[in-house]
Amino acid sequence: MATYGVEMSDEEIGSFLARRGHGVLSFGGEVPYGLPISFGYDVLNDRCVFQLLFPDDSKKGAYLDESAAVTLVAYEWESVDEWRSVIVDGELSPIPDDSPEAVDAAAVFAEFATVVGASVFDQPLEELDSNWYDLSIRASSGRKSPRLK
Repeated sequence: MATYGVEMSDEEIGSFLARRGHGVLSFGGEVPYGLPISFGYDVLNDRCVFQLLFPDDSKKGAYLDESAAVTLVAYEWESVDEWRSVIVDGELSPIPDDSPEAVDAAAVFAEFATVVGASVFDQPLEELDSNWYDLSIRASSGRKSPRLK
């Protein structure tokens, strides 16, 4: 059986997540749901932090009501011979507003996330519910092209 790329070490995975700052977050269920998302990777606590915005009738909210289990995929592709990808499995947990944990989450997100505008929503930002979430990592794996050291 042929292998696909070279396995990344835990240190390489953490370093990649810390500098990447965005990926695709997938929620399970009968019909899985994935969305592009920004995140901050907290190296000290080995977790990913998200600021989720919830418009009316949010699919994210409905999926989170069913299950907190999610998968995050972060990757970069420069060429056939220069690529990396990391898969993280775990559970999303809300971080209480106005708590010291929320302040820490905001700091991690501000430092490490690739932030995008909220213009992807059909509502003004003031009308969206915003909550911090912590992805407790249950398992992670990473692979890279053999040419990358």
